[in-house]
Amino acid sequence: MKKTILLLSLVCVAVLSLHARGSSQGISTAVAEDPNYVVKIGRGVSVGLCASPFVIAEHFGYYEEEGLKWESIAVETGQTNLLLTTGAVDVTNNLLATLIQPIANGLDVKIPLGIHTGCQKVLVRVDSDIQTAADLRGKRIGTTGMAASGTVITQRYLAELGIGVTAENLEVEWLIYQQADLPLALERGQVDAIAVGDPTAYLIEQEGKARVIINQATDDYLKDEFCCVVVASADFVKNHPEAAAKFTRAIQKAAAFVQENPDETARILDERRYVAGEPAVNAAILKTYDFRASVSEAEVAISRNTRDLQQINLVDKDIDPDALTRNVFVALPGVPDSLYK
Repeated sequence: MKKTILLLSLVCVAVLSLHARGSSQGISTAVAEDPNYVVKIGRGVSVGLCASPFVIAEHFGYYEEEGLKWESIAVETGQTNLLLTTGAVDVTNNLLATLIQPIANGLDVKIPLGIHTGCQKVLVRVDSDIQTAADLRGKRIGTTGMAASGTVITQRYLAELGIGVTAENLEVEWLIYQQADLPLALERGQVDAIAVGDPTAYLIEQEGKARVIINQATDDYLKDEFCCVVVASADFVKNHPEAAAKFTRAIQKAAAFVQENPDETARILDERRYVAGEPAVNAAILKTYDFRASVSEAEVAISRNTRDLQQINLVDKDIDPDALTRNVFVALPGVPDSLYK
């Protein structure tokens, strides 16, 4: 009888512990999932190389391989957060640098996976006297907006070098342009540098019109940080944790394919007409990123971005970075930390 009571007690403790862990991660453990639920996957109208795993997952049937029922929802640039909040989209990808401020302001989403590193750069003219990022003090930097990923990445990098980027101590001047106009603004000398992402940055550099002084994919301060992440509606993760896990595993598989087969990935993207540009160019860009998708590295990147943004007054000082990280990061059941560990 004593052994039976002890066994039952241990089982109860285990169940309660599992329930508590699921609850702390925002995962429902009490409600059975609808096996016929169709996951709404947001994919940009212009896919971009960052979303390559989404295309590869579709192409090779990784979603079906995981037993996922899904549909693709076209997402216009800048609409992602609204669509996640309203439930029009369950899950998509985004640049982490653009997410931290909205999350700190109440955007209710979960991040279960870091997809890849790299993709943002700062360039100057070939004949510029600016040799390193430290020379940007007092210079004019062109960008597409103050909330743009390139802007935030540059602010973080400059702050690390001791260059003022806050309103109270602003040692650079930001000028806003349409993305298509940035190369011309640099060429005409309207700005001293431009913050821009690939493939635009790569093409400008290859044409010999500019050189890179900050490269998120290779600079020590940024190169190991996952910049693009899977972002999911909090309600989706809470009510459909198994579906969310299936989706995340599919993206892990697809990201691994991109990592190991950049040339084939570029060919598929071109064949399906999801990405503009020459396949050889796109393959070369993909090779500069690390697509070894990771769960734990997503948590590290959230914490690091939050702390950096708080230091430059883009996140309120009253926000607890650890609490924000715990709230937004989620380790989904049955998802390995990485396929490379």
